[in-house]
Amino acid sequence: MVEALVALMLLTVALIPMAALPAATSRLYAVSAAREQAALLAVQKLDELESKKFNDLSGGSQTIGGYRIYWSVVDITDRQKKLKVSVTWSDGKSKLVITRQVSVGACHTSG
Repeated sequence: MVEALVALMLLTVALIPMAALPAATSRLYAVSAAREQAALLAVQKLDELESKKFNDLSGGSQTIGGYRIYWSVVDITDRQKKLKVSVTWSDGKSKLVITRQVSVGACHTSG
């Protein structure tokens, strides 16, 4: 009887962490999906900025769904700019930043 009780206790101790595995996997999947969506939004914003005329590039922000997108434009030289896009979600608890350098030739010309 004691051996059966010990075996049952060991089995219980082994199975409790396994019961939490599906919940942990679901959380990990949700975090991964949110980060993937943030990366997609950041790349789309960078592509949109690059499609503008070089001299028309400026910073700003917008909200899409639960994602807040901020972008800034910094002049490096008169022919190069640095574009920085930050995407936050989960009430600002998570953040993804992508930076890209563009030149006059990469964007539409100002003429």
